[in-house]
Amino acid sequence: MTSLALRCALLLSRYHWQRWEAYTDNPRATQSELLLQILGKNQATAFGRDHGFGAIKTIADYRKQVSIADYERFRPYIERARQGEKSVLTNEPVLMFTLTSGSTGEPKLIPVTESTRANHARLTRLWYGRAFQDHPGSAAGKIFGLVGRIVEGYTAGGIPYGAASGLIYQSSPGWIKRANALPYEIAEIQDFQAKYYVAMRVAIEQDVTFLGTPNPSTILRLVETADRFRDEIVKDVNDGSLSTRFELAPDVRAALSEKFSPNRIRARQLERWSATAGRLSPIDYWPHLKLVGCWQGGSVGVRLKELANWFGDAVPTRDLGYMASEAQMSLPISDHGSAGILAVDGNFYEFIPESEIASTNPIVLNCHELEASGVYYVILTTAAGLYRYDINDVIRVAGFLGETPLVEFQRKGRDVTNITGEKLHVNQVIHAMEQAQRATGAAVRHFRAFADVNESRYAFMVELDGPQPSAETLKRFVAELDTRLCGLNVEYADKRKSGRLKAPTLCLMKAGWFERKTSAALQAGARDIQFKAQLLSAAAEDPNEISCTLEPVDSAAGSNRQN
Repeated sequence: MTSLALRCALLLSRYHWQRWEAYTDNPRATQSELLLQILGKNQATAFGRDHGFGAIKTIADYRKQVSIADYERFRPYIERARQGEKSVLTNEPVLMFTLTSGSTGEPKLIPVTESTRANHARLTRLWYGRAFQDHPGSAAGKIFGLVGRIVEGYTAGGIPYGAASGLIYQSSPGWIKRANALPYEIAEIQDFQAKYYVAMRVAIEQDVTFLGTPNPSTILRLVETADRFRDEIVKDVNDGSLSTRFELAPDVRAALSEKFSPNRIRARQLERWSATAGRLSPIDYWPHLKLVGCWQGGSVGVRLKELANWFGDAVPTRDLGYMASEAQMSLPISDHGSAGILAVDGNFYEFIPESEIASTNPIVLNCHELEASGVYYVILTTAAGLYRYDINDVIRVAGFLGETPLVEFQRKGRDVTNITGEKLHVNQVIHAMEQAQRATGAAVRHFRAFADVNESRYAFMVELDGPQPSAETLKRFVAELDTRLCGLNVEYADKRKSGRLKAPTLCLMKAGWFERKTSAALQAGARDIQFKAQLLSAAAEDPNEISCTLEPVDSAAGSNRQN
C-alpha cells in the first residue's frame, strides 16, 4: 500500500472512530434507540405481527412481548425466507445466509441484510484503522487473509449462502482488498490441504506485513504446510508453476496459473533458508511481518503460544474481536488479551448472569448494568431478524470504556463444546453414538465425550454393555463416530478435513465407572430427582477409571486432512 493510500485510509478511519465514540459514550441511549429503530422498521413483518412489535415502546415492553429463544423458534421463519418469501423477519431483503452448525444434524442459516453487512464493514474498517495506526509497518506490504467461499450455493428461493469469513472479506474496505496477497480464487478451493498449499505458494513470494485469520490453528496449518511441502514450493516458485500434487478445479488452476512467472532469485533464497534452518520459516520469508490478527480467547487461544515457534516473540498479536455467524460484536483496540469494546451501535444485547441461566425467571441485564469480571450469557437482537436470540455464548466483562463494557468470549454455553470452531452439541454426540452402535454392532451402556483442547481432539469414554468386541470392531466404532459427527455437524466436518481437529480417541472405562460418577455427584450434594449426567464437556475424566485407550484411527471423514 502506498503511503498516500495509507494516510487517506487512516484519516477515514479516524473519522469513523469519532462517530463510533459518540455511540459508545452513552451505551444506554444508543442501545434503546437502536432497539426501537429495529422494531419500528420490522413491525409489519410476519415475525413483527406475530409478536406485537407495533405495541412496543420500551425495552420492558420488548421483554414482555418477545421471549428468549434459541434458533428453533426462528427456523420456520427462516425456512419461509429461504424459499424467497419477503418481509418474514425483516423488511430489508435477505442478501445472503451464512452457514453454521445447529444442535442437530441440520445446519443453521443466518440471514444477512444490508444493515448487518454495513455493520460488518464498519467494524472491520475500524479494526484495521486502529491496528494499522498502532502498527504502521503492518500496512506497508501485503495483507494475508484466508477466507471461505462467499457463495457456497443457493436456497430454493435463489438466495446465496456461504461462509461468514467470506462475508467479512466482502465487507472489507477496497484498500484492504487491493493489498490482499491472495487472489479470491483460493477461497473456491474446497480441499484444505490444496487450499493451504496454494495460499502459501502464492504468498511466499510476497512481502507480507500483516497476517490475519480468525483461528490460530489455521495459521499453524499454513506455515506447517509451507514447510512440509517446501521442495514443491521451491520448484513452483523457480518454474512459475503450480504443483500437480494437489487436485484443483480446472478453471481455478487456470486462473491461478496466469498469475505466476518464474522467480529463480526467490527460489534460491528459499533453498538457502531451508538448508540453514532445516525448515522453511516465516521469520525468513516474511521478515517484515509486523502484526498477526487472530482470536486469542476461548479454547482456540490455547494454540496461540505455538505461534512463537514459527514467528518468534517479536511479532505482536491482536484479537479480531468477538464474532459469530450471527453477528460481529466487539472491537479490540489493544494487543493484550481478547477483550474488545462492545459494538453497541450494531446489535441490541441483553445479558443473563451465568449463575442465573438455569432459573425459570432469570435476571436479564442491559449492557450498562454489567459488572467488571462478571460472566454472562448473551441474548442477541440483530437488524437481520434475530430477536432475543439465545446464542449460547458465555462472555466475561474485562472492564469498561466509559459505560460501555469490554467483553471477551469465554466459551460456548449449555451442552456445547468448542475446541476450534466446531461448536459440537450434545444432541449430535448422542445421535452419532446411536448410529455408530447400529453400524458396528458395538453395545455401549454409558458414555461421555471429552473435548480435549490441548490435543485438539475428542475422546469418547465408553462403558460397554456385554462382552468386549474385537479390536477391529472398536476401531470401526470410533471411525463411525467420527464419520457420523461429520454428517451431523458441518463445522466439525470442516475442522476435521482441515486437520484443525485430530482423529478422536476411544477410552474403554472400567466396569461400574458411570455408577461411581453418579454416586460421587449425589454425595457432593446433587439432588437425585434432578441429577443429569453431563455427556459432553471439556472436563477430563479420572485416568484411574480408564481401562485402555485405542490409538486414533483416521476415518474417511478426515481423509483429506494433513498428516
